[in-house]
Amino acid sequence: MVMEKMGFVCNSESEELNEKYGSKELCEVFEENEPSLDEVKQAFDVFDENKDGFIDAMELQRVLVILGLKEGSKFENCQKMIKHFDENHDGRIDFFEFV
Repeated sequence: MVMEKMGFVCNSESEELNEKYGSKELCEVFEENEPSLDEVKQAFDVFDENKDGFIDAMELQRVLVILGLKEGSKFENCQKMIKHFDENHDGRIDFFEFV
């Protein structure tokens, strides 16, 4: 679903994926059990639009809406998600809370 939202057609006949990535590279993407710290940081940076080192409810909502997730359409839901993982209760998610 995420790859489709990014503009990739995901099926075995996909020319676009085969042109950009060989089948070996695509298979390796799904072989790892855990993302590297660098991959997690890259994901965090997608959410942290203003690059202040935190993800707030508005930034979370922006990404969820882009991904087409209906939960993100309501700001209150994003606030609840932030609150659930916000260990230091500052109303934002820092990188360590994200990890």
